[in-house]
Amino acid sequence: MDRLANVFSQQDKFISLDGGYKDEYETFKSLYSLPAVKLQAFQQLTVKLLQHFEKPHDKKKCAIKSRKFREEGNFVFRSSRSGSSQDSEGMLEACKLYTEAVFKAEDAVDELALAFANRGMALQEYGYYKESYDDCANALECGYPEKLRHKVIMRQAHCAWKLENIGFLEEHLFCLEKMQLNETFKLQLDDLQNKLQNLKNQSKEVLPQGGAHEQDIQEIVTDPEQRGRYMVAKEAITKGKIILSERASCFVPLEQRLICQQCAASLMCAPIPCSKCHKRVVYCSRKCREAHSAIHRYECAAYRKNILKLLGVSHLALRMVLVYIPHMLPQLQKSTSAQEIWEGILNLAKISESPETVTVPEYLQSLRMVSHLDQASQSELVYHTLSANLLQVYLTEHTDFFEQFRSSSASIKDWQVITSALILRSAGQLLSNGHVGNALVPFVFEPNDFALLQPDMWQKPRHLKLGQLHNMGHLELITAINLPYLSLCNHSCDPSIRTKFDGNSVVNYAAKNILAGEEIYNCYTRDYKNSLKVQRSVPLKEVYKFQCSCVKCTQSNPDQDYLNFHRYRCEKPNCRQEFLPNDKLQQNNLSWWLTSNSDNSIICTVCKKQQQYPWFNGFLNLIEGDSESKISELLKAFDDLDKW
Repeated sequence: MDRLANVFSQQDKFISLDGGYKDEYETFKSLYSLPAVKLQAFQQLTVKLLQHFEKPHDKKKCAIKSRKFREEGNFVFRSSRSGSSQDSEGMLEACKLYTEAVFKAEDAVDELALAFANRGMALQEYGYYKESYDDCANALECGYPEKLRHKVIMRQAHCAWKLENIGFLEEHLFCLEKMQLNETFKLQLDDLQNKLQNLKNQSKEVLPQGGAHEQDIQEIVTDPEQRGRYMVAKEAITKGKIILSERASCFVPLEQRLICQQCAASLMCAPIPCSKCHKRVVYCSRKCREAHSAIHRYECAAYRKNILKLLGVSHLALRMVLVYIPHMLPQLQKSTSAQEIWEGILNLAKISESPETVTVPEYLQSLRMVSHLDQASQSELVYHTLSANLLQVYLTEHTDFFEQFRSSSASIKDWQVITSALILRSAGQLLSNGHVGNALVPFVFEPNDFALLQPDMWQKPRHLKLGQLHNMGHLELITAINLPYLSLCNHSCDPSIRTKFDGNSVVNYAAKNILAGEEIYNCYTRDYKNSLKVQRSVPLKEVYKFQCSCVKCTQSNPDQDYLNFHRYRCEKPNCRQEFLPNDKLQQNNLSWWLTSNSDNSIICTVCKKQQQYPWFNGFLNLIEGDSESKISELLKAFDDLDKW
């Protein structure tokens, strides 16, 4: 990070925005019009920065580390199968060790093949058949030894039978029939052929059922003078009803969390990593890995250099450009200059404004999103400009991204300018419209642990043990995500919707009853029940560049709802009066139970005594107990909470 800041500060001296900010294209047109010597020096700093992030890679050491974990996994696996019954916890422990072997192998493909094969074996024994099938395919793809391939294919056939996939089962049995098998494997083959016939006999043709198409209950309205585009209810909407849903094609994991890069699945039991990304990119299945390959081919080297996590919102901006460019390219092929291409892109953005446009593709919705870069500070604008330039140079020097433009009428240099401008434009749009997605994750493990592999939690595949449900009650932010349709909703501190994330899918429910013709609002910050007006107004002004004028902010006492919602009763027996904490503590009093906030004590304004919360600490202690008496006390304490 220090190196990045140092280079950016040097490059800042080359940038001149004295004429004011016009748009993203003009910014880079001006930048790339520097005198040749200055431009060369400017770009050389970027090239050297990218070289600085190159890390040495020792494939032999990777193989040794991988073998160590695989052998540990083998020991646990054998131990789990000994005796009269199978130890399911041991199987998951073996899967964890084999997963470490997969990660440590990286691109040492011989060890990677063995690690995948062994993990597939343990996954099959435990009952993760779909994941086991994928691991067997991974092992074969990595060059699993020819003389042992029949074992892996037999395992695939068994998983295909468990998954009732007749096509895959037939394919693998046909392959096994052509192999030289010993008597044991011949018996297994005969058994699976009988099971295939049974599946065929049991299969029934399922006719597709056409469901009634649900009409949209909201519409988009354009007010060019003040509100821009916004969303209103076509009809009365009752609380709890689904208003809109959206599946995003552009998101990135926050803090490089190991979630599936294609679908954002977080509770993986058999993560499939990119073998070249130094354990920074994973997928939940081969299907997701294949679907994401067209994007990851351009990001792989950046993950190896570990530069993406340094650039914040610009990483998601890059991904938007990578995803959307192929959709725009056919309509821009004949443009002969960067100026023409940019005008064509702006014209594409206007398509989504047309009232005749019924279904607007995501890339057009995204092109239409508002940006406030024109109101950004000089330092903020320069930072995002330099980030966009860094990513463009990265694409030029370390990928074949610009090869797709060879057949277009404009030059590669023109497309480099356009790519830089598009990344900057997307970054500006995300600053005003970007969202963060959350997911239920177990809070007892490290962020990059894979919850479905934790032996202490699971009774059998995807069935929690008794007493483990509370460990799954933790919501955590895991993605930065582009949701252009949801971004149409204007802000209110009393929102109309509540949003539920499921991977890269988002469903929005009515948070209250909404009248026909009433505008539908989202909340960009904490709402009126969870913050004072001053707490909300600062980020709204700094990030979104407006002063909120919703009903909660413009009422005579804008903080009254908040204060009424968060009153305290003094815990001292000789007081027990209701009070509101000191104004200076209001910004933090919602998290008084956290250790990190222990210094921000709350003092009763009536008796002036500091609150210690013994009842809450006792409640936490009871939660950790598992005896019958403790559980009874816990239930009583829960009933008594209303008194406090």
